[in-house]
Amino acid sequence: MKSYGEAADLERTLFKSGEASLFDVLDAERSLYSAEDDLLQSRIAIATDYVALNKALGGGWDGTIDSTKPEIVDAETGPRLASSVPATQ
Repeated sequence: MKSYGEAADLERTLFKSGEASLFDVLDAERSLYSAEDDLLQSRIAIATDYVALNKALGGGWDGTIDSTKPEIVDAETGPRLASSVPATQ
C-alpha cells in the first residue's frame, strides 16, 4: 500500500513539472484507492468471519441471560427482535 501512495505522489510531482499527463496521475490515484478499498474489504471480511466463528463455537456465552436487553436474532431478512421471528425457525 505504501508503494501505491509513493507512486501517486511521484505522478503528482511529475505532473506539476510537466513530465506526466493528468491521466497518469489519475491512474496512479485510482490504483491507490483500489488498494485501500481492497484492504478495507479484507479487514471487514476478517472481522465478519471472526464473529461468525465465535458464534459457531459458542464463544462469549457464560450461560447467564440478561433479561434487561431484548434478544436479537439474525435471520434471512436481518436482525430483529426475537418476538418477531417466525415459528418455523
